[in-house]
Amino acid sequence: MKKSKKLNRVSLEKINGGIGACNENCPDGPYGPNEQKSCGEYFGLPECCKKRVLVSYECFEPF
Repeated sequence: MKKSKKLNRVSLEKINGGIGACNENCPDGPYGPNEQKSCGEYFGLPECCKKRVLVSYECFEPF
């Protein structure tokens, strides 16, 4: 049986789907039609923040 080694944070960020570094001040969610913040506010966020907040599927078309 082959032993697997642990990955460090830098290696994990390089894997597809990793969030990566973000130096922005990301506000809390949730974002959506019936939530505290609107879908428009979500689309105004920097790209790195969009990966870190909770957003409703209703903000994306088609449903």
